[in-house]
Formats: sequence, C-alpha cells, structure tokens
Amino acid sequence: MDVWLASSSPRRTQLLTQLKVEHRVLLPGIDESQFEHLDPIVMVRALCVCKAKAVCERVSTGLVIAADTTVVYDNEILSKPRSKEHAIEMLSHLSGKHHKVITGVVVMDATDKRYRLGHSVADVWLSPMTSTEKEAYVATDEPMDKAGSYSIQGQFARFVERIDGDFYAVVGLPLAMTSRFLADLGYQF
Repeated sequence: MDVWLASSSPRRTQLLTQLKVEHRVLLPGIDESQFEHLDPIVMVRALCVCKAKAVCERVSTGLVIAADTTVVYDNEILSKPRSKEHAIEMLSHLSGKHHKVITGVVVMDATDKRYRLGHSVADVWLSPMTSTEKEAYVATDEPMDKAGSYSIQGQFARFVERIDGDFYAVVGLPLAMTSRFLADLGYQF
C-alpha cells in the first residue's frame, strides 16, 4: 500500500522510517496563514485535514499522512521564527517556564477520503537559559524551521526539564496515534 507524507519535515520522515513505514513525500502546497486566527487545537486539526486533502487530490490510491505542530505559551501561538532575532525572542518567552505543544495528525485514504484525525497535547517545562545560551543555540540554525524555535530531540534537549505527554508529538508526529490510524485504514505493519 502506498503511503504519502504531506510534509517536508525531515523529522516526520525519520519517525515514519523508525516505524518501518515506507513512504514518499508529496508537499501539500497550501496557504497555512488562513488558519492562524483559530484556536490552536482547532488550527492544527484543520491544517492536517487541509494538507491531506490537497495531497489526495494529486494521488489516486494509498494513505496520506499529514501533521501540524504548534507551540502555545500564555495563550499565544509561537510558530516558526521569521528571523534569528525572532527565535531569540521566542526562546526568551519560554526560558524557565512551562508551555504546551499541540500536534494534530490525520491519516486519509486517498481513494474514498475516509480518515482518522486526532491531536496530542504535551506540557513542556524548560530550565532558564542565559542570553549567551539562547544566542549560541540560535547560531546553530537548529531552531529556524521549528515551531517555538526549538528542536526537542536536538541540542535543545539540555534545557528540557520535564515533559508530560507524548514525546513524539513534541518532535512532530505522535507515533502511537499515527500507527493506530494507519492500522484502522488497512495498513499492515
């Protein structure tokens, strides 16, 4: 069975490879800004479905996996940084504090458009970061394409004090949920 990943995220590709799910990447090419005004949970779920539908329009069979991750601090969505200065600003908000990471995931059958949709919310606590530590981390370029300006599985791990929730959802793809959805729609592991 063909599996399509509607994402350019190398992390999501690595996670699917970890599960031994052979897949191909096909970018959805949608305007994500149309969803920015929504509640964060509604937003990630709506974006997943929109991405999956966009890819389903271009393939005739198989399963399409789409995901979206956002970071929420003090009721504000922290998306990907626009610049290194913006990344430092976001890290300053998060330093020494607690925030939420919300990841939505959908698996959609390209043939009949049946799908399974869910989301995972993880609480993340970070240790305080000095200005020098923030600047050095941003200089690695690791945070530049990540919601909230950090990669939990990368060098930033040294600042993560605690996680309540699915670690893989913080990385960008809740693996247990994704596996269950794939199985529900006929994928055999």
